[in-house]
This record gives sequence, structure tokens and C-alpha cells, in this order.
Amino acid sequence: MKTISIFIALINLLFAGFLIALDLSYNEIHLRTLWWSLLKLSTATVIIAIGIIVWLEVTGAIRPTLVLLGSIFLIALGPATIVWAVHVALTTGNVDFHMAVYGGSLMVQGVASLLGFAEESRKFTVS
Repeated sequence: MKTISIFIALINLLFAGFLIALDLSYNEIHLRTLWWSLLKLSTATVIIAIGIIVWLEVTGAIRPTLVLLGSIFLIALGPATIVWAVHVALTTGNVDFHMAVYGGSLMVQGVASLLGFAEESRKFTVS
């Protein structure tokens, strides 16, 4: 499970970096959409940080406590992203399938990280 978690963390990290680059590449930033841009940028930055933390935890550089918190955050953020994509599709007619897939990927990364940690902690308690 940890291998799956690392792979999906890499994919999510790259996609979050792409979203940051896409959001910063717009020519005009209006005051009424500034809060939305800041929310997207901060969320993408947190996703990148969680991806780095997952990698550091697997290498043994940090304790798994931060990975657990990050996994719970991703499990909550995944369905929220899917609901947001469906909301945008219903209200504007602009269907963002890639955001729904990204939300599912975030949720799978969170679940894989939690299950990988559960496997590891079970090995420690049996010994």
C-alpha cells in the first residue's frame, strides 16, 4: 500500500503544481476572485507538502503522525473536490471531469496512506 501511496502522491503533487502554474498564468486577477485564487493556491500547496511528507515518511526521515493527519485531510478533500466538480457542472454546464478524477485520486492517496500505516503498525504490535 505504501508503494501505491507514493505513486499517487507523485501524481497528485505534479497535478497540484500544474494547477498552481495554471492559476498564476492568468493575465488578470480581479479583486472579487482573489480569495478563490488564494484558496486554490493554498490547497495545492498543502497537497504538495503532503506528497513530500509521504515520501519523507517512507524514507524514515520523519514520524508517521504527519502522514496520518495529511491522509485524513486528503480523504476529506477528495469527495469535496468531486462535489465541487459536480456543482460546477450542474450550475454552469462546464463539465470538469479532470477535477472529479483528481478528487478521486486525492481520496485514494489518503486511503492508501492510512492502510499502509495500518499494515506497518500491525507488524509492530504483533512482534
